[in-house]
Amino acid sequence: MTSSSAPENQWLFKKEDLYRTPSLMAGTTYQLEKESRSKGITFIFQVGMHLKLPQITMATAALFFHRFYMRHSLKDYKFYDIGATCIYLASKTEESTRKFKDVIIACAQKAAKREIQIDDSSKEFRVWKDTIIYTEEVLLEALCFELSVEHPYHFMLTLLTNHYTKDIHRSRKLKQVAWAFINDSLRTTLCLLYPPKIIALAALHIAAKYLDENLNEALGDIWRELFEPDVQDIQDAANEILDQYTQFPNRRSLDKMMPGSKPGSEYQENGTPSYGGYLSSPAKLATPAYNEPDRSNGDRSVA
Repeated sequence: MTSSSAPENQWLFKKEDLYRTPSLMAGTTYQLEKESRSKGITFIFQVGMHLKLPQITMATAALFFHRFYMRHSLKDYKFYDIGATCIYLASKTEESTRKFKDVIIACAQKAAKREIQIDDSSKEFRVWKDTIIYTEEVLLEALCFELSVEHPYHFMLTLLTNHYTKDIHRSRKLKQVAWAFINDSLRTTLCLLYPPKIIALAALHIAAKYLDENLNEALGDIWRELFEPDVQDIQDAANEILDQYTQFPNRRSLDKMMPGSKPGSEYQENGTPSYGGYLSSPAKLATPAYNEPDRSNGDRSVA
């Protein structure tokens, strides 16, 4: 499938392109593909945090995942298989390689949703190993071997570091919440619709609203220069990020969260992810939790 919105970037699409993906052409519904993509990214995050991968590596895996399904159908390739392969490829691309054996075991455990005991002589191990080895070639071809990607994090951090005029504590909190929203944007198809700059500005826009922060005051002219020319795209992207919090009945709505339950993130001032803090903090409220029955192709945990 080729992009009809930005000839200079084959990975930017128009919204209508998302209604004629290979999965939809094969009979999958739009909602089911949306849920399956989000579940696949959740799986990538779970495996990535288990392996203590940097956030950038997990974000790269997420981009690979979304791009793959603009070329192939969910009916042909299960999202757990592609998610596992994206993690493996991204870990090599971002030079945060983990032992292949550790990747296989983490993927098997997270797909099974329990700490199953497997070793390199077990059938489960061999199946996952063969799947990742085979699928890596398919993934590389689908990506046209284009492995260098951009993410919104750097743009957001640079903007706040260089232009934020208020105290360090407020700046750090704004970075944390914007970082969390960028993380959650990866569960959507925003990376297929907008460049990293727009996603970064959308995350900052939401974070500022969430924290009652006035970015016109905090960033001055630079915010107006960035925001006003792309105001519609930024607002559309922001709405897409927020929509995911209300799409599922088991997810808590952001507007009902108490002040002490605002999203955190892996972000720290030194740039090092804090996995323990993220997993044990109210930040979990900012991540979708799918407890409804799986109806999509790809869940190995369903017999």
